[in-house]
Amino acid sequence: MRASRIEICTDCVDDLPWRVVPWQKRLPHVDRVWVCFDFSYPIRQLIHRAKYGQDIACARLLGELAAARLTTIAQWPQNATLFPVPLARMRMLRRGFNQAMEIALPLAHSRCLAIDGRSIGKLPLSKAQSTLDAKRRQANMRNAFVQRSAIDVRTAIIVDDVLTTGATLSAMATTLKAAGAKQVLAWVIAAA
Repeated sequence: MRASRIEICTDCVDDLPWRVVPWQKRLPHVDRVWVCFDFSYPIRQLIHRAKYGQDIACARLLGELAAARLTTIAQWPQNATLFPVPLARMRMLRRGFNQAMEIALPLAHSRCLAIDGRSIGKLPLSKAQSTLDAKRRQANMRNAFVQRSAIDVRTAIIVDDVLTTGATLSAMATTLKAAGAKQVLAWVIAAA
């Protein structure tokens, strides 16, 4: 795992493929999705470096960028809890960190929100989502998340890196609502 700090100048930040708007597609059990960027250069490369290059600094930079931009959104839920999408145990051991957790940390800090990284767990999947088509992604995520401990929140906010088909967000939202969350929102770094 690499853990250097990445700096980015103000002009470069302004040139990023920003998209901070609600996602227009409806996802089952997700009340609203906010997307920070298009999944294009250089965001795509930063996400890939974080996930596949084990570069935690890239995940942290993405979280800082998202936190800076998402704080400008007027409709922030009160007393919400962030739920970073968990990794299956073996994937976590291989990578050394959860990129969704690293993204969530600056978001939580900027809005004084709690993070719950333990109550929801992820079961091992037969295949990586990135290798599957839309139909197989949905099937692969069915029952992928499990509640490990009690959740006492009204509003849960799922934090993830990439939104492709929405299968991951929908599956996790299903688990959160079954656990008692009344409202489930999602904040993702990029939409493909």
